[in-house]
Amino acid sequence: MSNEIDAYDYQRYAILFVDDEANTRKYFRRLFGEKFRILEAEDGVEALAVFRQHANEIGIIVTDQRMPNETGVGFLSKIAEQYPDVIKILSTAYSDIDAAIGSINVGGIFRYMTKPWDIPQMEVTLRRAMEFFTVKRERDALLGAKMQAMGNVLLSSRLAAFALAPVCAGIKCSRAAEAIAAFVQTGVAGRRTGSDGDSALRSPDWARLHARQVLLATGLEAELPAALAKSGLEARAKALVSELETAGAVGITSMETGAVTRLACAVDPTPILLDALLGRNDETAASQAAVKVLAAYIAIYDAGGLARRIRGEGLTIDVSESTAPPKVSNPGTEAAKWLIDDDLLISAALGLL
Repeated sequence: MSNEIDAYDYQRYAILFVDDEANTRKYFRRLFGEKFRILEAEDGVEALAVFRQHANEIGIIVTDQRMPNETGVGFLSKIAEQYPDVIKILSTAYSDIDAAIGSINVGGIFRYMTKPWDIPQMEVTLRRAMEFFTVKRERDALLGAKMQAMGNVLLSSRLAAFALAPVCAGIKCSRAAEAIAAFVQTGVAGRRTGSDGDSALRSPDWARLHARQVLLATGLEAELPAALAKSGLEARAKALVSELETAGAVGITSMETGAVTRLACAVDPTPILLDALLGRNDETAASQAAVKVLAAYIAIYDAGGLARRIRGEGLTIDVSESTAPPKVSNPGTEAAKWLIDDDLLISAALGLL
């Protein structure tokens, strides 16, 4: 029994104990404070404030039912929907049992304990509740990591499909995968820190995503011939300006400094375009604009150019000729290399979407 108990860190997460009687709170801390980390509140109003301040630390809530200002069930019901995994235990007088039982579904209560407490039973209940909460957290973290890995595979295959589009269409084109990497980096860099995640990437509708991917890849195949028909890096840089303006980069300026052409504007549409390519945004206009801008990127790289985003407000892209010696490769090999070598970029994109 001792080895089983020692296997858990019962202070890893805190217990929030709510009771309007100061002596009861003192008694609870004296009984269980050595084994558990305990936070206190004297009523439901204060408990809500304490919980919001320490939400990520709290694993168990033990609350009295009959308190001034708000009942225990009333307090629990306010956090049940947003924090369903927190273990909720209702402490109630025997005369309130019927009301407590009738309210269990409202607050998502794990168990109720009648007063006066059976101390050994209460300790066992707290231990088991904390073990249950800890195991669930560990399970959720493991599932989250697995879903992240699955998301990376999904995302890499979506991006690789664009690199393979010219191969499948028989369009002569080089460095397509490199161009797609630059486009993704531009869109990721334009996303502000703290942007919301997208649960659709973690529990996707596979059939919808496949159909959408086919549509986007087909659209890229249709756009590439016109993008590649423009002769020279300068003409293709101007085409990128035009497509970015159509996508929402209003008032974009183009300034040449030596061998570098700097494109700049205050409005950055690239995060929205990246969302469209990855299935987060289903708007037709955004999807069409994303495919056209991606085709312009591929055309620049095919002409021996580079498109590098400069950090800062708005959107700034430097277009220049690549100084790296040309590599002997083919589009199929480049796409395969994308799948192997760009895990870090893929993870960054997925984490920010």
